[in-house]
Amino acid sequence: MAEVMRLRSAEISKRTKERMADPEVRQRIREGMQAASDEAAEVKMLRAAWLAASPAARTKFLIELTRAGTDQQ
Repeated sequence: MAEVMRLRSAEISKRTKERMADPEVRQRIREGMQAASDEAAEVKMLRAAWLAASPAARTKFLIELTRAGTDQQ
């Protein structure tokens, strides 16, 4: 019985490895997930800063942001 279980486990491992993406693809996936995680942390910090800012500071920021967009055209 133990031998059957070991063989079955080996077969499952083999099939799993055959279906896995190439190492390069897996690496790109890991890098993309890490980048998304880093970006999420940055967004969280920006959100906290925005919520901590006064309404006047928020207004000033939005005005400066919209002006910066039109200055580049």
